[in-house]
Amino acid sequence: MAMNWTAALALTTALLASCGGGTDLTKAQLRLVNASTGYAQLDLRVDGELRLGAVGYGAAEGYIEVDPGKSASTLSSAGSATPLLSFTPALSQKKHATLLAYGPAGALRQVQLDDDLGAPDTGRALLRVLNGSSDAGALDVYLTDAADSLDSAVAVQTALAYAGTPATTTVNSGSWRLRVTAAGSKTDVRLDVPSLSLASKGVYTLVLGSTAGGVLVNALVLAQQGSVTRQDSTRARVRLAAVVTDSATVGAQVGGVALASAVGSPALGDYVLVPAGVAAVAVTLNGQAVSTPGTSLVAGRDYTLMVHGLPAAPRVAWIEDDNRLPSDSARAKLRLIHGLADTSAALAMTLDVRPVAGDVLQGTASAYAAVDATSGGNTDGKISITATGVGSPLFSGTDQVLRANAVYSVFLVGRQSAPTAIVRRDR
Repeated sequence: MAMNWTAALALTTALLASCGGGTDLTKAQLRLVNASTGYAQLDLRVDGELRLGAVGYGAAEGYIEVDPGKSASTLSSAGSATPLLSFTPALSQKKHATLLAYGPAGALRQVQLDDDLGAPDTGRALLRVLNGSSDAGALDVYLTDAADSLDSAVAVQTALAYAGTPATTTVNSGSWRLRVTAAGSKTDVRLDVPSLSLASKGVYTLVLGSTAGGVLVNALVLAQQGSVTRQDSTRARVRLAAVVTDSATVGAQVGGVALASAVGSPALGDYVLVPAGVAAVAVTLNGQAVSTPGTSLVAGRDYTLMVHGLPAAPRVAWIEDDNRLPSDSARAKLRLIHGLADTSAALAMTLDVRPVAGDVLQGTASAYAAVDATSGGNTDGKISITATGVGSPLFSGTDQVLRANAVYSVFLVGRQSAPTAIVRRDR
């Protein structure tokens, strides 16, 4: 007896699905993109089952089929069953979606991206932008010709807050120079990508992410239902701390970029963008060259180049800065930098009698400490710095204001007999 056509079609569909020869039209298509620098690899479990494992930063696996009615999900560090985040994505049959994981360690977030957005017209590209950097603050995004200045440029997205709703805009397709700046500024550049290709009728998501220094940003470019491309920062930020005694003048260049020219000590310069990698360093003191070894600068990090000591015996020290904002926004970050010229004694520091730093050697910095914000009144804000073997504090300052969600460095410089403390807000 011949099988009827309806039964035959049902059997054929079932066989194809069981052999991987077709897509189950009752399922949604889901992929994971790891945009969190806080987690090297992430696992995705759906309905209790590990579906995508060890997805690295800037990587994405292919789409998996998920039953929209059984989509309760968790994200965890690779190899761990302990959830970092639990959520239930809103999925639909036959639709594609990307789970974008972002945020720092201890504060992982996710956002679901619709991967079935309609293509724009020929000659145009659709661009979604998400600020996924918890440390960089609000950001503006510019697309310009390669040689164009930002002076007269108009941002394609402005004042993008961290974890805000992805902002969408339509732009001309082609090759663009991408620059990201602090919101409202055209000089505080956080990322500069010489060439970003946006295809005609293409749909893209630009994800801005944190760097180790906290101020510069990296980027991921997600093509809808396509590849993920990393666009990492190629620069570092360096500032000069000229703290040689006797008002000596200091100049410095790093990687061919001038930090300062003949500034009188003590002086703390602003951060300057320099190329990452092995950098030639040139330092002058009172117009004379100072022997200074080169260094290797890590892209995305911040550094202080400290020139200290006596004019007859200057020293040069590289100090790595961490300008990421405090994990607790109600507190501040504080550290001590030992720039005294004529003592090798280790330094220690307290804030309102609470230990903040200890055993800080000459030419080095303490680790950052999380401290309570201070108002500078009579009851808080007292900084005291002592030296090993010295009976009385080298510095004792009252009424120091330390604001919440800010980063501070205290430089102790000069001679031990007459030291100067410089409290600098770095962020």
